[in-house]
Amino acid sequence: MPPALFVVGTSRSGTSWAFDLCASHPDMSMGYESKLPVEGIEVHRRWKDRLGDRSGMEAFFAALRQEVDDPSNADLLSRLEQPDVVDRALAANRERPGWSAICEAIFCSLEDTTHWGNKMLRIELVPALLEHWPDARFLVLTRDPRGVMASQSKMFDHSVEYSALYWNTHANWIVEHVGDDPRYRVVDLVDMARDPAPSLEWAFSSVGLSTEPVPGLVERFPGDPERLEAWRRTLAPDRQRRIEEYCYDAMEQLGYRPELAAGPRRLGPVRRAVALAREHGGELLRDPGSIRRKQVGRRIRSALGR
Repeated sequence: MPPALFVVGTSRSGTSWAFDLCASHPDMSMGYESKLPVEGIEVHRRWKDRLGDRSGMEAFFAALRQEVDDPSNADLLSRLEQPDVVDRALAANRERPGWSAICEAIFCSLEDTTHWGNKMLRIELVPALLEHWPDARFLVLTRDPRGVMASQSKMFDHSVEYSALYWNTHANWIVEHVGDDPRYRVVDLVDMARDPAPSLEWAFSSVGLSTEPVPGLVERFPGDPERLEAWRRTLAPDRQRRIEEYCYDAMEQLGYRPELAAGPRRLGPVRRAVALAREHGGELLRDPGSIRRKQVGRRIRSALGR
């Protein structure tokens, strides 16, 4: 199979727009923040020795439908009930045993394409993906943390501390892991909004897709750089200063200039833990069995490791 394409970024950093651009390629089937690639890893680990025949694959698919909570991708999960998709997955697994082949078969069945990908919001889960798709490509979006925080606060009522923790996790992962690795293209959202074509051409060509549709897709889904800078008119100075202090070091490393902060302010482990608990604690208490499936340990270590 060709390499998978993942669009990665924090929430409110343009990933939905980039998804529209990439998913509209006629030879691409993409999930919209699908949980299946990551959460399916743990389910497959338990079932991998029972997938040699059709009944085993059907039972595995039933387990996926029961355990993977993926409301944004109902069409994708409905494919797990289709006999032809079971057959495609069975054939793929016989040719190349493993979760990667099965997952690819499921995604490509969605629109009967040669390529597949997914939009995702947790860059710290990239290592889990690379264990199964080592040749995957990642279009990584960044956005000024002041714009991210202003938008997250408006849309989700996130605290400044949570937005800073989330943004820093994303930014620091880029600084520490991307380097010159050709599997990644890191692009600022405003820059991409001004001229989407280079990033889109990289995304398609890097996984072996034609770049011929790019001009039409850019015309269909134009960027809006002026709207992305609206935070400069609406963000209260105190909140701007705090987000700059919390994100100071990573901002400078990614090329975002602090304007009000005189220097960095440490977001200590207790405040980080409280911010995470407020946002995600209830979800995990309702479904403690999801902790391993959702790679929660990896995500918490990445967020609290500073």
